[in-house]
Amino acid sequence: MTTSIQQNASGLMKYPARGSFNRLFFQTPLILWRMGLGPVLGQSMLILTTWGRQSRQPRHTPLSYTIHDGKIYLAPGWPERSDWYKNLLADPHVTVQLGEGFFHATARRVTDEAEFTAAAEALLQGGDPFLKPWLDSLEIEPSLDDLVAKRARVAMLALDWSSEAGPEPMKVDLTWLWGVIGVSYTLGWLMGRLSARRR
Repeated sequence: MTTSIQQNASGLMKYPARGSFNRLFFQTPLILWRMGLGPVLGQSMLILTTWGRQSRQPRHTPLSYTIHDGKIYLAPGWPERSDWYKNLLADPHVTVQLGEGFFHATARRVTDEAEFTAAAEALLQGGDPFLKPWLDSLEIEPSLDDLVAKRARVAMLALDWSSEAGPEPMKVDLTWLWGVIGVSYTLGWLMGRLSARRR
């Protein structure tokens, strides 16, 4: 699975640098998922776990997805730069978390024109706010005909179910934060009441 894609990654499609606010923003869903909000977030995103190409440790990434005919498709925003995509090139065995469940899969680039067309049509109907800036960065019009005609510019991926175990899924291990939030809110409310009484 190899690719070489020319992309004008500027504006909304500027790649988030390490340590930047944008990078932190893209990682926020991981924290919320670990707090137990997977069933809510799973309506619009999944957690893809890949093997780190150098560390061989599980690496978790929140991604938007498209479903067509029961199969999950991904369209990487920055395939040439994304660590998770580079990890797939090294080892396509992944774990996919949707809601509360997970399954193991093998990622492959969609090369069949009919499959690409069907997945692209579902992608265009999905309502992703980053879709148009992403297509603009690849010099593709937001139409099915142009997207299919220029499909070589898109690293559309299919996630095929696999019986072979992939990396371990991300754990829901931060539910205790809800207690901290509740206690903090209650203490803030009580202090506000005490302060009001002293006036």
